[in-house]
Amino acid sequence: MQIRLTVLGSRSGHQPSTAPVSCDVLVTAPVGTALAAVASGLAATVGGPDTGGTVVLYAGAERLDLQRRVLGEPPLVDGAVVALHGPVPDVLPEESLGAPQLHVVAGPDAGGVHLLHSGQIKVGRSADADVPLDDPDVSRLHCTVTVLRDGRVAVADLDSTNGTTLDGSPVGPQPVALPPGALLRVGESTLRLAAAAAAPLPVTPDLEGHLALGARGPAAAVPGPPAPRPGLPGAQWTGTPGSAPDPYAGDPHAAAAAPEPAAANAPEEVPAGRRKGLGAWARKWVRGEEAAEAPAGPPAAAAPAAPDPDDPAALLLAALGPTDRLWSRTPGHPGVLDVGLGAGSRVSLRAVGALGLAGPRVRLTGLARWVIAQLAALHAPAQLEIVLVSTDRARTLAERRRDWGWLGWLPHVRPAHGQDCRLLLAYDRDQAAARAGELTRRLADGPLGTHWAAADPERVRQAAEAYEGPYTLLVLDGDPGTGALRDLTGRLASHGPAAGIHVLALAETPPATPASPVAETYEAACASTPAFRDCGAVALLSGDVATTVRTFAVLGGRPAPSGETATADAVSAAWAERFARALAPLRTDGAGTAEPYRPAAATLPVTARLLDELGLARATPASLMARWAAATEQGQAVGGLVEMVLGSGRRGPVGTELVHDGPHLLVEGPAGSGRTELLRSVAASLSAGARPDRLGLLLLDGAGGERGEGLAPCTDLPHVAAHLVASDPLRMREFAQALGAELKRRAELLDGTPFAEWHARREVSDRMVAPRRPTEGESRGDLDPQRTGTLRLRSSLSAARTDPAGPTPLPRLVVLVDDFDALVAPGLGSTGRPAAGSVVRALEAVAREGARLGVHLVATSARPDRTADTVLARLSTLRVELDAPDQPGPGRGLLRCPDGRTVPFQAGRVTGRIPRTATQRPTVVPVEWERMGDPPARRPVRELGNGPTDLALLASALDRASHLVSAIPVLFPPAP
Repeated sequence: MQIRLTVLGSRSGHQPSTAPVSCDVLVTAPVGTALAAVASGLAATVGGPDTGGTVVLYAGAERLDLQRRVLGEPPLVDGAVVALHGPVPDVLPEESLGAPQLHVVAGPDAGGVHLLHSGQIKVGRSADADVPLDDPDVSRLHCTVTVLRDGRVAVADLDSTNGTTLDGSPVGPQPVALPPGALLRVGESTLRLAAAAAAPLPVTPDLEGHLALGARGPAAAVPGPPAPRPGLPGAQWTGTPGSAPDPYAGDPHAAAAAPEPAAANAPEEVPAGRRKGLGAWARKWVRGEEAAEAPAGPPAAAAPAAPDPDDPAALLLAALGPTDRLWSRTPGHPGVLDVGLGAGSRVSLRAVGALGLAGPRVRLTGLARWVIAQLAALHAPAQLEIVLVSTDRARTLAERRRDWGWLGWLPHVRPAHGQDCRLLLAYDRDQAAARAGELTRRLADGPLGTHWAAADPERVRQAAEAYEGPYTLLVLDGDPGTGALRDLTGRLASHGPAAGIHVLALAETPPATPASPVAETYEAACASTPAFRDCGAVALLSGDVATTVRTFAVLGGRPAPSGETATADAVSAAWAERFARALAPLRTDGAGTAEPYRPAAATLPVTARLLDELGLARATPASLMARWAAATEQGQAVGGLVEMVLGSGRRGPVGTELVHDGPHLLVEGPAGSGRTELLRSVAASLSAGARPDRLGLLLLDGAGGERGEGLAPCTDLPHVAAHLVASDPLRMREFAQALGAELKRRAELLDGTPFAEWHARREVSDRMVAPRRPTEGESRGDLDPQRTGTLRLRSSLSAARTDPAGPTPLPRLVVLVDDFDALVAPGLGSTGRPAAGSVVRALEAVAREGARLGVHLVATSARPDRTADTVLARLSTLRVELDAPDQPGPGRGLLRCPDGRTVPFQAGRVTGRIPRTATQRPTVVPVEWERMGDPPARRPVRELGNGPTDLALLASALDRASHLVSAIPVLFPPAP
């Protein structure tokens, strides 16, 4: 289990009042590890006490019990924050979700979720404001929002420079009612009083640091802003001079519950925590009850464009919930890859292919965060992956990490298509070259083929329209560096949509103003980021303070003369990190609407342990007997299936079955590719799947012992009935004669009946109990009654060896041949050359007749050209092709099935020593985000040099299990 946490400490140890320091760490530990096992390591990363000190850890405001809290269980999940010595209040604690909330739904500082306490709340640009906004068009203290005693909310302007509007109507210094859903415009920002929050989805911890999303309900309509009540947005204060104006004048129901009079510019302060009546009042307001009785107010000004239903505040709450809105754009949704840049400005990445954003750095990164967050919130990780390339040396590594540090927490940046990295991030040019190479290989494997760079735009457009996912978003921040990278990223921007790859190119430029026209800003962006010119649409930040975004379509390498203009939505770095941490532990369980559309290919392991793939990490007689019993219940005992596990695939164990997929298997691979080890794994896997009295193994080393031990380590398995080394002609001829005689015996015994059918008939006959005739000794009466059962058992066993109708079933045989090519074409100096022909003829008889006789052949060949004309090569439809030894490790291969499927796998190893137990000790390691784009460390498996091999452990457990079930191993040649 691996989870990422952030540890907060204090610069002076036990003084929480000082500025905290933080460290992101990677915790590796077995499942079920208590927090106490890593508490000292967590504290040491931020300069806390050593192992001899007392460690106190908090998750939010909760103090964690080091012995009872378990890593991987909430709150210690991926992306969690733990604090040393003191609590850290949560940004949005659960107990406050029922409080009135003011959401910043659009503007330069969108995404804020502010909890409203009773009394007066000041909104402005100043740091002293209760709701601070990073909006240059907002005054230092712009307006006040007041939560009255009974829960109603009013708003009043504080003589601001640019004024305050409510649903398009101006707000003066006298308070007016602020209903839920109404749009409050201050400067370039839009705020909304939130209605009731959506119900969260159920989540299930997997005890490994992740939370699986539960089933979703019926898709609900995306709520939009409710229509304002007539007359209320522009209602004026009424009453006698000197009396308190009523913000709810004109509403008889509200007037009946109006608060006591208060000063016009200073609404009465009420004790905090008083929110009674808000729910009922909000429901009446939204439904418009008694609206007919409300007098009409003055004419309202034109309302501003409504913000996107998926505004930043709503998506943050959807991630914190999580709610149905999260990952709701499943395949087939009309809004797949659509993003909003501001109120009324939307872009479809599927339509434009690539999108370029240009403007000053501060505003540019805020808008880019919002675009990426939209895609990550609305598309599941299995449907969209995000790749970052930020290698522009015009900015320091620290600056780039500060801008994109939040991105590493998203589950969308984890490699899922076989990429050789830990996260899809690139902070240097080597990492950028690796990410670009991975994407171009996907383009070459796509519909454009290997000559994708020469495809014309029309063919790219048709392929992009036909593509249905999954998708990739390549975030290109600035100049990638080398000329080759500039060329590749430009071609990815123009041709990538054919394989679902869409580029978001960011260019730092001055804002577009009359002094800097759009054409000059566009050319400056193309010079800053070369891929910018290949984008199908561009959005330029404009205005004196760069809060306006203008969107243009690019035609002929130049922006179109007209485009949409809107106030740009941007989110802060703190908002983005809180959002990404909320998504970090989430996974889909397949039951919700976010079910993966297409399985993403994971990378193969460098090495694999066969016992782990068999589920026998601890090979015990009990576990083996359970496997044998399960095989018997499923009809896989003798006449049924012959299953084997070859190794590890991208989604778990990879195996095959010889009865229906075979009946034989041919393994081909050059020297050093791991053929012999794979054959040993096949022998071990077959032995673990069937009892030794129902499956026998015949081993044959075709190279005559010239290549080391060969299959000799497998002779400890109780299933092995014979082992032949092709170096003694006499023994080779005896083996060939015995194998031929066994085939003849089986043919006479089955008498034309298929092997599985013959066993099915015997199972039926075994259930019928026939009267037993007394033996000759019993007729004479000279047997001891106490020994009758023993003698009867011996008599039955004796009869079984001579009578074909005896109770012992006819076992299946599997012949394992290593270096089959050395038998077909033995060397001139080979000692087994004189008898090699007889052995090959016997094996070819197995290849022809073995399917109906219950005899299977598994052979390896280093020279397929020598074995191409053999009966086995012509009849074998099940094959394994092993790669050359220059691959990441020996045993990397491809399983070719009879139906045409190909399954890549890494062969399981059985001759390795058991792993050291020290590798299971919990560890705490600081995360270096700039190195997460490097390939994972290739550390060899640490093994006990003086311990038994996995094969020896399995053989010992098999021997004990066979004695416990009284399984008599198969004899070869069979006893007369």
